[in-house]
Amino acid sequence: MAQAKRFYPLFAVTGNLAPIVSGKVMSKVISLQKTKDDIGFGATLKKLAVIKAVVGLGIIFIYRNVYAMAEERDRKERTEQSLSTIRGIEETGKVQITMKFEKPKQKLTLRESMKELMQSKELKAMATMVFCYNVCVELTEVLWKSILRKQYPSKSLYMEYMANFSQTVGTVAFLLQLIAPGILNVFGWRGTAMIPPVTMGVLAIAFFAAIIAGEDKIPLAQALLIGTVQNVANKVTKYSLFDPCKEMAYIPLGPDAKTKGKAAVDVLGARLGRSMGSASQQLLVFLVGGASGSIVNCTPYLGVCYVTAIATWSKAVGTLGKLFVTPEVKVDNTPKLESIGQAITIIKRIEDAKSEKRKNGNGKKQAKK
Repeated sequence: MAQAKRFYPLFAVTGNLAPIVSGKVMSKVISLQKTKDDIGFGATLKKLAVIKAVVGLGIIFIYRNVYAMAEERDRKERTEQSLSTIRGIEETGKVQITMKFEKPKQKLTLRESMKELMQSKELKAMATMVFCYNVCVELTEVLWKSILRKQYPSKSLYMEYMANFSQTVGTVAFLLQLIAPGILNVFGWRGTAMIPPVTMGVLAIAFFAAIIAGEDKIPLAQALLIGTVQNVANKVTKYSLFDPCKEMAYIPLGPDAKTKGKAAVDVLGARLGRSMGSASQQLLVFLVGGASGSIVNCTPYLGVCYVTAIATWSKAVGTLGKLFVTPEVKVDNTPKLESIGQAITIIKRIEDAKSEKRKNGNGKKQAKK
């Protein structure tokens, strides 16, 4: 715990290197593919599956070693404490017993956590932020991937594009993670929390507009590029800005708020948000998707849903932003001003008295002459 502040930011920055490494590995494996047909693609998938299995075993090995080291350290600390107690008894001849009573951690069910959420305006705002983020991601990601498949019909080319996408996400997230503390210091919590919805919203509007304009005015490759940039912003702002701001919002509410409301926030936000986004798209495809059932035909309606989610998200940020505003204390300076005025009046009277005394003294001297 003592070194958590030192190493946790380093872990976060290091974690952003994972998409870069995975993207490089995917690109290398795809480059070794001999044919571009389904047989070659299947061989590539087998190689990637083997790599994933090896990495998974490595995670298990590291996990077990870390816990073994932690248990060994706790055992040594208990042994040292026992030896220290024995030495104290030998030196003083007295037995000192220290008893620690820890309050048992209260584990709430999901229903109890949701009840706690409904009673707190701040927790509801936090759940709204997470919910709207996931809705926005779902509304643009499916549309973007449908255009990506149209532009790159080959499975190998599609996977290669996603590998480059992963590398871009990792690189940008790594750089943004380094300057995120500075952004928080400059813009504060509210300003920093508004960066994800504003950035995602502006890019999403440009993405929807490019698709609505049609391929005659804006080529599909340009629309795909705008969508790629928008999806990079989705992931990068979440890792570097959205998640830290969400965790910071628990601090003014106290430890009980995080314990009691976090489960409901995560469930209602992540899972329900994704489900709502998917359900909205399926309903729109059914109603206005046309004979082909294409999600592209639903773009204008997806844009309206997206803007609504961004507006709701921004309102929730405003609600939580009040927690980080230091209230201005108005000081009534009227008594001080009155005291200063009285002091000035007294000083003026003293000066007038001295001046009158000097005049009288000079008059007497002239009379004697």
